[in-house]
Amino acid sequence: MKKKLFVAGLIMIMALSMFSCGSSDSGGSSGESSGGNVDTFIVRSIGDPASFNPDGAADDNLFPIAQNMYRRLVGLDTTKGNVVAEAAKEWSYNEDATELTFTLRDDLVWSDGEPLTSEDVKYTFEAIAENPLATFSANMAVVSSIETPDDYTVVFKLTQPDMSFLNLLGWYGTFILPEHVWNNGEAWEDNAAAEEPVTCGPFKLESHESGESVTLVADENYPDGSTVSKLIFSIIPDEATAVQALQNGEIDFMENLPAAYYEDMKADENINIFLNAYPSPIKMVFNFEQGDLAKQEVRTAIAKAIDRDEISEKVFSGIQEPEYNMYPSSIEWATNSDAPAPDMDVEGARALLEEAGYTEDADGYYIRGLELSVFEGSGYPDTANLLKAQLEKIGIEVTVQVSEYNAWESKVTVNHDFDITLIGGFMGPDPSGMASRICTGQASNVGSYSNAEVDELMAKGKEGPTQEDSAEYYKEAQAIIAEELPYVPIVEFVGPDAYGSQYENLPSDGAGKWSWADFSHVTMK
Repeated sequence: MKKKLFVAGLIMIMALSMFSCGSSDSGGSSGESSGGNVDTFIVRSIGDPASFNPDGAADDNLFPIAQNMYRRLVGLDTTKGNVVAEAAKEWSYNEDATELTFTLRDDLVWSDGEPLTSEDVKYTFEAIAENPLATFSANMAVVSSIETPDDYTVVFKLTQPDMSFLNLLGWYGTFILPEHVWNNGEAWEDNAAAEEPVTCGPFKLESHESGESVTLVADENYPDGSTVSKLIFSIIPDEATAVQALQNGEIDFMENLPAAYYEDMKADENINIFLNAYPSPIKMVFNFEQGDLAKQEVRTAIAKAIDRDEISEKVFSGIQEPEYNMYPSSIEWATNSDAPAPDMDVEGARALLEEAGYTEDADGYYIRGLELSVFEGSGYPDTANLLKAQLEKIGIEVTVQVSEYNAWESKVTVNHDFDITLIGGFMGPDPSGMASRICTGQASNVGSYSNAEVDELMAKGKEGPTQEDSAEYYKEAQAIIAEELPYVPIVEFVGPDAYGSQYENLPSDGAGKWSWADFSHVTMK
């Protein structure tokens, strides 16, 4: 008997698409609508997408845009990380979890009118596997072959049992690309198809004005339709400017509202706020190729310097609470609360450095010249500056470098040119998300940490066959990580979504129904 993992039709999506109340004559400014439908919905974006290849190097600026232009086989919803249907309408593992079969919808077409078929899926994932810079590439190591017995059936044959592979397919860098457009002989990273994208989703690209906006319009070829006619991602890097734009009605939705504005915005009757907790704690990550940081005593000393309560209160107004567990404590079945990161202990940290052979210089520093690299927004620069002050107390000098996201991405995750960085990143809905960040050779393992025992434990955790079996392996791996400290968790991630109170059916309303950042269901109250 198959382990069936089925999501029945997209009833809610279809129901929402049936709202039809004519069109407004008022011309598409933010919030203008006719009845339940919305003419134009404007989402704040921090920066430009690097390209419109949704499966290349990690690009958080592109992801919410891509979610509305492309389809994956499955996605994950906003609030719980539930697997939800996208291009696939049903799926199942075989008995020993070595084959994962998808049945595709037969009504999806690309924005140029060509049908989306199993050949598109096969091409996409084989291309990802062949391109090491693709975010999902390392995860394809478990796939021995992809079979397409007909136009709407795809079978992933796995080299070993892997119950986590389905969840990973719903995560990042797994959007289906049109084979007839992308398979043009051009190199993946230079493919012109990324600049004039042919897409399959609720929206298609209308324009991209660098530094200003990305504008999408509803795609008439998408069978489920969209309740929003035009979706604009307005590029506003500065958080204060973005908050003001939301209050002025110049934008309609802002993800990750800075904690400093939370109370004022909460009191504004024109703004709704949803506290969206993700298994994506902010972590300090060490580069194991940097001499001092390759020493466990130094990493442990740094971990003992961190005052999480100060960071939680001063940067995040207590909304993002301290996190000590090496895997998010919110995922209770998998987290190991018996093996947390070290508590703050300034004197103990200094003693560790001295035991490791470091001596104070004339200015009271044991180690100088480390760089803490962060990107703009989400409280990262303020967190970095507090960490700088905390590390000074144990005699470690760091400078803080703040970059625009794409520049940080290139420096840290592509070139690994950093000492210490702050990073978030989804680690759910099960610890397979952690594996991509700590297992040897994984694309998101930016610190180049490697431990064969951890690799083996994480691999066994994927095999199951029960959740209890998996949890045992995952918790054992966490105990090793808590000792060796490739990263140090700092605070949990709670991203307040702030939006105009006149709207409903936001991504946060789509638990079990539609994916994170899917704005095609938004309606007016």
